[in-house]
Amino acid sequence: PTLEGNLTGQAKTPPRLVHPANLDVVSLPAALVARCLNLGGASLTLDAACASSLYAIKLACDELEAGRADAMLAGGVSRPDCLYTQMGFTALGALSPSGHCSPFDLKGDGLVVGEGAGVVVLKRLEDALRDGDTIYGLLRGIGLSNDLGGSLLAPSHEGQLRAMRDAYAEAGWRPNQVELVECHGTGTPMGDRIEIESLRTLWENEPFKPGQCSLGSVKSMIGHLLTAAGAAGLIKVLMALRDKVLPPMINFTQPGKGISLEGGPFKVQTQPEEWVDPGHPRRAAVSAFGFGGINAHVLVEEWVGQKAAPVKEEAPEPVAIVAVASRFGKLKTQHQFMQTVFSGGSAVEARPAMRWNGNPLAAIDTPGAYIDRLEIPVGKFRLPPSDIPSSLPQQLLMLEVAAQAAEQAGLKREPKARAGAIIGINLDPDTTNFHLRWAVDALIEQWGAEATAEEREKLRQSASPVLDSTRTLGALGSIVASRLARELAVGGPSFAISAGEASGIRALEVAVRALQRGELETCLVGAVDLAGDPRSVLAAHKRRRLAADGKVKPFGAGTGSAVGEGAVALVVKRLADAERDGDQVLAVVRGMGAGSGAAAYQLALERAYSEAGVEPGQVSLLEAAATGDPDEDAYEAAELGRFFGTGLPLAVGSVTPFVGQTGAVAGLASLAKAVGCLQESLLPPLPGFEGPAQGWPEHIHFPRQASFWYRNRQDGPRLA
Repeated sequence: PTLEGNLTGQAKTPPRLVHPANLDVVSLPAALVARCLNLGGASLTLDAACASSLYAIKLACDELEAGRADAMLAGGVSRPDCLYTQMGFTALGALSPSGHCSPFDLKGDGLVVGEGAGVVVLKRLEDALRDGDTIYGLLRGIGLSNDLGGSLLAPSHEGQLRAMRDAYAEAGWRPNQVELVECHGTGTPMGDRIEIESLRTLWENEPFKPGQCSLGSVKSMIGHLLTAAGAAGLIKVLMALRDKVLPPMINFTQPGKGISLEGGPFKVQTQPEEWVDPGHPRRAAVSAFGFGGINAHVLVEEWVGQKAAPVKEEAPEPVAIVAVASRFGKLKTQHQFMQTVFSGGSAVEARPAMRWNGNPLAAIDTPGAYIDRLEIPVGKFRLPPSDIPSSLPQQLLMLEVAAQAAEQAGLKREPKARAGAIIGINLDPDTTNFHLRWAVDALIEQWGAEATAEEREKLRQSASPVLDSTRTLGALGSIVASRLARELAVGGPSFAISAGEASGIRALEVAVRALQRGELETCLVGAVDLAGDPRSVLAAHKRRRLAADGKVKPFGAGTGSAVGEGAVALVVKRLADAERDGDQVLAVVRGMGAGSGAAAYQLALERAYSEAGVEPGQVSLLEAAATGDPDEDAYEAAELGRFFGTGLPLAVGSVTPFVGQTGAVAGLASLAKAVGCLQESLLPPLPGFEGPAQGWPEHIHFPRQASFWYRNRQDGPRLA
């Protein structure tokens, strides 16, 4: 309507009520697979740029090794808008002008974009043997890292090397025991040169025969599948192991500038060749590297009858929350947020006049916890001043809140190879603005309007600036975590998680698991969502009822939810490490659970309490989702009543009346509130509660005002 009004003087066309699932595009793939195949385990989508599918496979392996799943589907899919990729990669100087992907070759002039998907089914070896499955290969080691050097666009062999060495350490292999490396090999001269440099450094102390290790890149044949690239490379290797053939790649005749292969251990495999028995199971490696300095390296072994090694079961180690920061609507700090909670106030108010460019859009206008202004002083972050106007507000908001948490935890700007940054996000509608620019001519025709070339260009500029390199990079989901990694000198896995409104809490779960396995020492966890974008509000109206007055009334006479915007950041460490380092321990994570399908709610509860070794009746504060939508609240009330049948007095609260429904941040918003309550030993009020519309067990109550959180010392610490 804004574009139409700019051209014709009146906006006659109402907002198009598109399906709300369009805004779930980043989290929907995994959720759809789980639902369609009736899978009851955890599901999530992640964005680790071009290493995404290998990161997904790593998380799947972790679930299997921990016994939280019996089988996992993992992989990647990439079907980007071709106009966006062609223009975007051209702006980045990465697209091949010749249209040929020539990895490691002198004529290599850039990448060629491919489309596709690759998925593998993973099981523990002992289970696969028991079930009589075809075994294509064994995953022996996976290393993940983030560059400490380089830039968001330029890779660093230091980060690549750490991922490789971690994989070899896990597998217990020497580099010279691998006969095939499926490289990232995009055909970009600098990227290819650095990858070969990383491999040569990895092998520098290894005895070798010239050309004993074959190199390849499937991108020479099918293009760069971006988020699915790692899966494509892995499947190629699995088929090579099955057929005992070293597979060729094409478009290679002579090494590119700075790529030295002669006399070294590597050769580019240009013809199919029998994979001769090396005297041990055939072995291969797969690499995937992404924008932002994201790295993954996977080691694969042929199965020739090896037996499964016994899995050492250990109790999950408790994880400490040592810092928490938040911003919701007009509440700029965690302190302001908790003051509002304990006073029974709310950040929900009328939409700021200049949000939505001043267009009232009366059909969908609704109160909410909107963020009116976001100010980032030049020089505060390691962002070139020219990049700030081109950066998405959502990314800047996450930077601001994460910086507060990092300062609170005493994290310095010094290299931290064993620290990570994992962020929960949903689709940011601002990443689609470029499409409006490209659609101007078609829209003018649709409106039946006349427009000069000058008017058309003004409309394009009002829709979106030109898609340059900064905006192309900024539209990638993983960059929000990569910016944090760069800002805090984080060298561990740094990526984004998407699981709808559970995105933030699932990011925390992934971080907790990495800490418990000893892969990280510290992790910054966060979530961000500017859910007050008119497109998000439009989808919210289709998804659930929104209260016209913005007053959320959970578990009672509610008429709907409210819009919420904000971000939360936590710093987490193993409890033993936090105590050793003298950190302030704000709360301890004892158990986490997730599920899919019709029984997801009960499965998540059961798994979390089982892991924590806690009975439901021991908990005295429950932060519910309680959106204020009558149907959603009725369902949740029934599930909670079934699970929390008896026990200690249990106070039920919800963050929604205070800050609205905050999208990807919702789970961490509840956690930030619970942590604040634990710190102050106060039970929070539940504003808007007018008496339950559902039947609840007698021990469950709904506080009308803040009250002291009593505990019996014999019962141990307070539990929420």
